[in-house]
Amino acid sequence: MSESGGMTVNILIVDDQTLFRDMMLTLFEKEPDIKHIGSVSNGADALAFCTSRQVDLVLMDIRMPEMDGITTARRLKEAAPDTKVILLTAFEDRDLTGLYELDNVCGLLLKDIHTEQLLQVIRLSEHNLFIANRHCLAAISATLTGSRVNSGHGLPADTGFTPLDLQILKCLTSGMSNREIAESINYSEGTVKSHISQLLAETGLKDRTQLALFALRNHLIQ
Repeated sequence: MSESGGMTVNILIVDDQTLFRDMMLTLFEKEPDIKHIGSVSNGADALAFCTSRQVDLVLMDIRMPEMDGITTARRLKEAAPDTKVILLTAFEDRDLTGLYELDNVCGLLLKDIHTEQLLQVIRLSEHNLFIANRHCLAAISATLTGSRVNSGHGLPADTGFTPLDLQILKCLTSGMSNREIAESINYSEGTVKSHISQLLAETGLKDRTQLALFALRNHLIQ
């Protein structure tokens, strides 16, 4: 995977916890075939890093401020298509909406994974496999169906809006602030802000009021 012949994995660590980043740095220093080339604390910095130099693998937390792991992986798929992603989570029941669309994601692991198992997954990342912790299977199964369901009401798959999109849009139509939305859907305020920005970019709208009106006019809110 490296320029010298494919034996070394150039890895970027993305996590908002300094302690975790330092622990990974210490771990990889002992592995001759895994080269730590950087650590950043959020998805936006990860995108900037991966578009400026060769990164074979991004080891990234799902829950982060500014931009969550799945959103970052989606943007990396476009900006750095040769970069693989392993997502880490401390939760077994995360909303993994959109994961099934991301063929650059090669792993979904709980953060309590043993060191040797993590190293094995990293070394297998170049073989076009998807490896997941067994405890994440329920969440993965729900997303691999490609289902786009909001509170039990079906929504055609070609609408392009995920359940998380629809949750946020519903909150916007109620006039909630970013903090109130974050508390309502159990995400960080930074993630909510980033997701609203993404929705604005994708719809071509100017502000959250226009987003709310868009959702109501197109009957996206049940």
